[in-house]
Amino acid sequence: KPVLKNVSLNVKVGQTIAFVGNSGGGKTTMVNLLPRFYDVTSGSVCIDGVDVRDLELDSLRDKIAIVFQDNFLFAGTIRENILLGKEDATPEEIDRAVKSACLEEFIASLDKGLDTEIGERGVLLSGGQKQRIAIAGVLAMKPKCIVLDEPTAMLDPVGRRDVMETIERLNREEGITMILITHYMDEAVRADKVFVIDDGDLVMQGTPKEIFSQVETLQKYGLDVPQVTEVAYLLRKEGVELPADILTIEEMVGAICQLKSTT
Repeated sequence: KPVLKNVSLNVKVGQTIAFVGNSGGGKTTMVNLLPRFYDVTSGSVCIDGVDVRDLELDSLRDKIAIVFQDNFLFAGTIRENILLGKEDATPEEIDRAVKSACLEEFIASLDKGLDTEIGERGVLLSGGQKQRIAIAGVLAMKPKCIVLDEPTAMLDPVGRRDVMETIERLNREEGITMILITHYMDEAVRADKVFVIDDGDLVMQGTPKEIFSQVETLQKYGLDVPQVTEVAYLLRKEGVELPADILTIEEMVGAICQLKSTT
């Protein structure tokens, strides 16, 4: 049985895109095709118009880096773990990666700085700190695209916020293409485009407003919408005239204020 069927999509350089869907639907398989962890059995995956099967693996994996939900860190120092991404990274490249991953303040608070031991699998660190070190290691590679496979799934709300802010800033300031797999719809709304995968099929694609305004369609696929979007949907069902594409609290407040001013 094919894992993915009739999937066709384009991602522009510098975009942030999000894949959402139920577990086992094919999201991770989709992004694992990019660095050729698997090869397609039909069709093609192209980067800059070149089939990935025509690229050397080292060259391909220099362009695309992956951050997993539970990144492997070994019992060394912070510096050594960052160097997993690029063994010959210069001190300047390490410093740049640390800054880009928003680790400067954390590193400065440590007596030994980058030479601080982190314990087996990073046991001495918080979840957010481990993810930012993993991101720093990826940034040392200077990739054009970063794939983030449920990067906040094992984090508390503060860690989730910190990692997502780091991702957004890297996309905005450095133009790195971000491909995000997430179960959190509040994270998906930050993307430029959202792709919904269901049982191997690409069933919906569009901007966050286009996707999440279709509450009943998403429910049909067993998916949630951002909480504020659901509240707006329920209020509309009760006759309150609110827009269908509310995604944030700020948009909800603005819509209610506008509603009050016209009544």
